Amino acid sequence: MEDMKTYLGQLYSADEVAILLNIEMQTCYKWLREGRIKGMKLADSLWRVREADLKLFVEQAIEGGRR
Repeated sequence: MEDMKTYLGQLYSADEVAILLNIEMQTCYKWLREGRIKGMKLADSLWRVREADLKLFVEQAIEGGRR
């Protein structure tokens, strides 16, 4: 199981992502559905976001804001 954690890294729930980004839950789910935030849908409404994908999203948002 340690190999899987090493491969995937830290996983965040949609709730945790919304808190970290200081956005509403509805916005978080919308962005996940649209693919703006890359996530894995494990069940009907159970999302997980890899730490690396969340970091990439934030970096792209920062770069987009600099333009």
